[in-house]
Amino acid sequence: IADQFVPEIWGQAILDVFQQTIMMNNMGVNLSPDVASAGDVIHLPHYGTPALQAVTHGEEIAVDISGSDTSAQTDLTIDQYNVSSVYVPDITTVQSSYDLMSIYVKQLAYANARGFDNYMHYQVGNNFKGLFRSATGAVGGDANNSMHIVTTGSVLSQANVTSLFALILGETGSTDGWNLVLSPAMYSSLNALTEYAQGTQATLGASFGRTGNAGAILGMPVWISQSPYMATDGTDVAASEGKGILGLQALDSNAAQENDIVYGYAIHESALYYAFSRQAKITASYRHSYLSTLITCESAYGGAFRNTDADGNRRCFALID
Repeated sequence: IADQFVPEIWGQAILDVFQQTIMMNNMGVNLSPDVASAGDVIHLPHYGTPALQAVTHGEEIAVDISGSDTSAQTDLTIDQYNVSSVYVPDITTVQSSYDLMSIYVKQLAYANARGFDNYMHYQVGNNFKGLFRSATGAVGGDANNSMHIVTTGSVLSQANVTSLFALILGETGSTDGWNLVLSPAMYSSLNALTEYAQGTQATLGASFGRTGNAGAILGMPVWISQSPYMATDGTDVAASEGKGILGLQALDSNAAQENDIVYGYAIHESALYYAFSRQAKITASYRHSYLSTLITCESAYGGAFRNTDADGNRRCFALID
């Protein structure tokens, strides 16, 4: 019965829904091929930029090891292993119904995709905590800072966009490889950016007012995010195993400035790395004692985030109120 219930089409259908549902895979570098055969740790060494030197004919060059020989590295560990499951009773006719089966497919795939996205959101949020957390709230919370931009509530202003653009250009010289990730509240405020949202020549496109699809701003694709670490109430985020949410402390270490909230961020593709050793793998087995078929969907993955407050290493700018 299990073989009839989950032919190859259902396994592929779950993987398709999983890949269509996840958002954070668009933000970083996929290193899954590096763990396809074996292994659960990927070492990412930190290479600087070697210094130039004049060449003297007939003399040995002085090797600059400061930029290419370093022990500093970031480790990506495959340490997240999650499964979603459902019992399908024999009494249902789902075995022969594509429409009914698609309901189970979407739910199983969504549970796995949400867990992956939430773990990637945690990577970003945990990095912000390390950079900004203090007894008085976000570091630099009263003025523009090299690592974040102050906003007015959840509204993205024209001044914010200008400041963000300047910071990005100062780091990489262009917006190539950058994405803008916004909370639902901040995304909806784009409609108030008249310079971008209105008119047929607007950056967001003539169809923005009709479709609500922002497209891109200053060359950066715009994404709406359901991150549990953005647009919160300013307090610590509690863990929720069923949703794949890890606990994370707020930006204020003494709970006096709970209005310091992350509403979005600009992220470069070189900041976030992830790898799957198992992606939305479907398994089915018949349980006679339950007169049901057990369907499971499992994923194993890991992630790493690199972003520091140093020239040339800033790869993510937060939008913080």
